[in-house]
Amino acid sequence: MNEHGQVATVAVARYWRSNLTNDQLGGAVVEAVRDASARRLTAWGDQYSEPVVPQPTPLPDDLHQRLESITSAPLSGAEREAALVALLQVVESIEQGLDEVSGKMQQTLNAMHTGHSPHREVTVELTGGGDVVTVGFKRSWLDEAHEANLGHQIITAFRAAYEQVSAHGVQRQIADSPLGEAQWVMQDPFGFARRCGMDAR
Repeated sequence: MNEHGQVATVAVARYWRSNLTNDQLGGAVVEAVRDASARRLTAWGDQYSEPVVPQPTPLPDDLHQRLESITSAPLSGAEREAALVALLQVVESIEQGLDEVSGKMQQTLNAMHTGHSPHREVTVELTGGGDVVTVGFKRSWLDEAHEANLGHQIITAFRAAYEQVSAHGVQRQIADSPLGEAQWVMQDPFGFARRCGMDAR
């Protein structure tokens, strides 16, 4: 699994047919993905079980000077009022976005998204949260499929399913809500300062 918790590689054993029937292969893939997810969470928990005190990253001189110019800039009454209005708009966007996203969250997580390999040899179904539900195979193709090609087609089907989750899942829902706009605004503090009428040169 990659850093996002998505299936990155699949290796199918050369003699898999000695242990599984064609009908059992999909379930075995689902079980392997869930096992990998559990081991990933365990490893993540072990790594972060000891609290680590983060060390502050020193700001580049230019960035430090620009921040100083923002915080120390003298503001008139009108400029101060404009800055407060802009900040209030961001806060309202966050509140509205949280309400909008939370209201649709369960529906989004429960939605099912399907991905296929290029010729539909493999079909993968994921929840809106990216959890695997089923993996299916075209029976006529599976009878003769080489294990290396099996792994490749499974991965392409997973990628297609993840694309569907990305296009319609939680992250897209946040991005399309007022919360996403607020996130974008706050990622550019200097642009926000200019919007508030502060000198951010």
